[in-house]
Amino acid sequence: MTVHFYWFAPTNGDGEFLGLKVPDRKPTLDYIIQVAQTAEKAGFEGILIPTGIPYLDSWLVGSAIIHNTEKIKPLIAFRPGFVAPTVAAKMSATLDQFSEGRILVNVVTGGSAKELGQDGDFLEHDDRYRRTDEFLEVIKKAWAGEEFDYQGEYFMIKQGKLIPPIHQGPNIPIYFGGSSDIAKEIAAKSADVYLQWGEPVEQIKQQIEDVKQRAKKYGRELEYGVRIHIVVRHDEKEAWEAANHIISKIDQGVQNNMNHYYETTDSVAQKRMNELTMQGDRFDKYGWSGIGRIRKGAGTALVGTPEQIREGLQEYINAGVTHFILSGFPHFEEASRFGETVLPLFKEKVLI
Repeated sequence: MTVHFYWFAPTNGDGEFLGLKVPDRKPTLDYIIQVAQTAEKAGFEGILIPTGIPYLDSWLVGSAIIHNTEKIKPLIAFRPGFVAPTVAAKMSATLDQFSEGRILVNVVTGGSAKELGQDGDFLEHDDRYRRTDEFLEVIKKAWAGEEFDYQGEYFMIKQGKLIPPIHQGPNIPIYFGGSSDIAKEIAAKSADVYLQWGEPVEQIKQQIEDVKQRAKKYGRELEYGVRIHIVVRHDEKEAWEAANHIISKIDQGVQNNMNHYYETTDSVAQKRMNELTMQGDRFDKYGWSGIGRIRKGAGTALVGTPEQIREGLQEYINAGVTHFILSGFPHFEEASRFGETVLPLFKEKVLI
């Protein structure tokens, strides 16, 4: 079994505190490259570049990282409704050529009506996912390299042809998440890696089994990933103090805006994350949902010593997870800390 570890590019700012009006560190080109190079040196295979209103453009950041690193793989997140699938195929193929096959893509349908509306997208939840379904069909046809036609509800292509071809084959790996039935069906049909936020292990396992059964209808097998934060220190007490430190300076205005987002989202995965946060701070052995108070999306962390973090990750591995997209605050320092203290434990011990 191969386990893949990825880090996160903080393209909306960084620092030791969440919930500030202005982050301590701006997402400058120099800083983002510094984080990526540090993650590469620490031993991470890839780095997620997020998408959405608060973040820098993921394609441009991905290109910058490609040209300033040697091995790490940018996992570029993007919205399928804001760019034609044939254009996305060309963009990803171009970066794939430049990087000699280092590109991964994370297709994000989106769960905030307000944020989507800020970019001019007003489709309802299931309509967005039906559009995503067609988008993935088209982009995979384009990556296949043959001329093709396509007629759907949202996209029509006549004599589509991708130039340049992708460097890796048969396609660029697609990472995709979502906890609604329609999202899981699309993942089963078209994704290579099904992603979840860091819920309790038993809930992760249940969704993995659900997607596995759906994928059988299409004669497919997927891999599975978890997006979660890490707070690791040599002493357990110190680790928990560091965790609470992250959310110790939340601005009330920022909190109010985040509460409104939580109340209005139509994302099933976000609602599940909200419920977990309201149930209390801790879950499983080392899980902590405190980050979910002020951060949308991935709102949980594993907290503890290197051995405890390894144990917590191993429980997800035993449930079927082989891809971990991790992060910590600040991302520059925490990438090194995880690489120095936790990654060696996976090399020294046999995975169950």
